[in-house]
Amino acid sequence: MWLFHVARRWIVLVPVVLFASRAPATLTLPQNIEQLESQAQLIFAGVCTSHTAVATAQGLPVTVYTFKVIEAIKGNVKTGGEVQFRQFGGPIPGSRLAMKAPGVPRYVVGQEVLLFLNPPSSIGLTAPVGLVQGAFSIERSRDGKRTIPLDPVRRNLLTRNLDLSKYQDRRRFTAAESLALANPPERMDLEFFCLLIRKIGNARRDADDR
Repeated sequence: MWLFHVARRWIVLVPVVLFASRAPATLTLPQNIEQLESQAQLIFAGVCTSHTAVATAQGLPVTVYTFKVIEAIKGNVKTGGEVQFRQFGGPIPGSRLAMKAPGVPRYVVGQEVLLFLNPPSSIGLTAPVGLVQGAFSIERSRDGKRTIPLDPVRRNLLTRNLDLSKYQDRRRFTAAESLALANPPERMDLEFFCLLIRKIGNARRDADDR
């Protein structure tokens, strides 16, 4: 019974513990591609190479993930380098139980994903922007190329309330890039998607500087 109450308390505290530096209510709202890019401190495509269960000083179960970076997009991250981050959830040290925070993705060794990671909280925990919205699976096409599958829900979220006029400047965005933002395909080449994210960030920063 005691473990049950502790488990419930941890779940309730997840938004506060993970995202103390941000308003929790905004994290589960629909996030378009511009919002994902602007809120993320780190953006990269990578392959999970390890995960280790630990506990915080407060006794919260945490999983430390290590990724090898396939493509660096934003933040202090380099292509070919490593990224390590701490995320709430995982096996509870000293027991056979495990905690899983609702909506927080988990990763297995060998899994390739593109992540938009929030800045770490005051106790060093992070998770994708908008939780599952900020984690994109990477798949291989028949010719071996890495691609991002986008189901109808994903496509709608990426363009929701997006001001497309900012991304139709032919000096910055090609016709194919503008079309992909206006009407995302069911599957997008990883390199193309990464380039698109970088250009969106550049356009946003230019607009902020004006």
